Amino acid sequence: MTSGDAIQRMAEALAELPEADRIEALRGLGATEREQAPRRERRTPLPAPRRDPGIVSAVEWV
Repeated sequence: MTSGDAIQRMAEALAELPEADRIEALRGLGATEREQAPRRERRTPLPAPRRDPGIVSAVEWV
């Protein structure tokens, strides 16, 4: 049996367990929860309002 086979068998066994039991089993094996890095939000600034007589607001729908 290769290590890939062992991992596959373990994944199949864990898939059949309820989530709480799965977490406990993985903790028993030494797994810890990963902290997720905060996601950087994209902030696209609005373009400067154009001097168009058809635009009556500072916000233009594109």
